[in-house]
Amino acid sequence: MDAAGLDSDGREFKSPDEMWTEQAGDPNKKTLWYRNGVSYWEGVEASMDGVLGGFANVNEPDIKCSEDFWNIILSERFPPDATHQPLVALDCGSGIGRVTKNLLIRHFNEVDLLEPVSHFLETARQTLAPGNHMNSDTHKAVNFYCVPLQDFTPESGRYDVIWIQWCIGHLTDDDFISFFKRAKVGLKPGGLFILKENLARSGNLLLVLLFFFSPLITLNH
Repeated sequence: MDAAGLDSDGREFKSPDEMWTEQAGDPNKKTLWYRNGVSYWEGVEASMDGVLGGFANVNEPDIKCSEDFWNIILSERFPPDATHQPLVALDCGSGIGRVTKNLLIRHFNEVDLLEPVSHFLETARQTLAPGNHMNSDTHKAVNFYCVPLQDFTPESGRYDVIWIQWCIGHLTDDDFISFFKRAKVGLKPGGLFILKENLARSGNLLLVLLFFFSPLITLNH
């Protein structure tokens, strides 16, 4: 049964479908929806506090949670030096490169960053430039794509992991589905989607961490 609810302007809708019809029910509305989203972030400072909405202190526990997840599950799937092929990740909604810098670049030989806000991506490029301590010949940021998630199609078979954190909520429901259908071609055989999101419910913060095998089988953690 569909649940009624309010949007951010306080307007009541009988169901999510009704809300999406109002917000993005035709191409012009959808274009405006995405333009407004990017415009908001274009006005945000390219800093840890900026991309985390004033909660820079969230960074450390967030990275620790992801690191624990990696050590428990993913290290068995991608053990160090198990293959001569480089391990490659795509950081979706990468912002200033926070997750790449603090997590992904330590575990992957190459990381590509995908971010529609140009000044965030430029900060990431500077932070992850060759010669910085987190970058090396064997662990480095390679490509910086200034493209919205809904418009991106990855190179076929490039990625071991496509990491999507705290950005999927910017997509409409239909673009959410179409993104995964397009992006699936970017995974190597046995590659993973990892989707990490926060959900607020009655003032409590729920962390949802999902990972998807290819073909798509969902597991909750």
